[in-house]
Amino acid sequence: MNHRFLFFTQRVLALTLTLALCAWAYPARPSNSQIYDDNHLLNASETKLFNELAHKLNQRTGIELTCVLLNDIGHQNDKIDEYAQKTAEEWQVGKASGEGLMIFVAQKQHWKKILLTPAAEKFFSEKDLAKIQQKTILPAFREYNYNEGILSLSYNLASHLAKAKKVKLGIDEAPYKLSENSVSSLMILFILFVFFLTLMAKFSGGRGNGILWFLFGGAIKNKKKDEPEIGFAGGFGSTAKGFGGGFGGGLGGGFSSGIGGRSSFGRMGSFGKRDDLW
Repeated sequence: MNHRFLFFTQRVLALTLTLALCAWAYPARPSNSQIYDDNHLLNASETKLFNELAHKLNQRTGIELTCVLLNDIGHQNDKIDEYAQKTAEEWQVGKASGEGLMIFVAQKQHWKKILLTPAAEKFFSEKDLAKIQQKTILPAFREYNYNEGILSLSYNLASHLAKAKKVKLGIDEAPYKLSENSVSSLMILFILFVFFLTLMAKFSGGRGNGILWFLFGGAIKNKKKDEPEIGFAGGFGSTAKGFGGGFGGGLGGGFSSGIGGRSSFGRMGSFGKRDDLW
């Protein structure tokens, strides 16, 4: 009886250890691709497009572009930032040149992040990342066009890096552009709403102008020149500086890059208040 109990206890402990290890297992880097797509958000031809872009960027600039798309990160929600950073570290992103970046998405958690090596971080400002996200991944993801969001984001990041390096990618932009379907339906409703208010202002003897000024006047008056709109706090929120649809704290909470004692990760400032959700 004691032997059976001991055997059972050993099996339970072994199973518990296995589950614990699996819980923190990081996605293995594919041998022939720069993208790990757990949920098959991109089809075969789109995956090829991403790899062609990553190859061309690395060939022209020496910068490595990678992408990890996970369906569910499991019960590690409170450590998801650490998980993303450790994944990039395990992949040794940017090892060859010290310059690299990773797009990381956990779809079920509606969480995403851009991780940058310190050597690549210098090519982006907060405004740069805000503008790139607003015209690519944010409108696409909110319309469930995940494939278009990833491709458009990756192309715009690569183009920005190529411009910073003063080279041309030499790759057709068309397959990476968002389709018209990726224009948010909320934006269409907003335009119609503004049109309606404009008609009110025209046919109500000027009283509609007061409504327009009440809604938009303060925002127009207080907005600084060339300041990007970094709204969407908490995913869809309302404050102009929250930007919950962004990527991780700082410039993605980037990592210390490739080789020569620069393989550990570290925080890099604060980019918005919640740069994680879409």
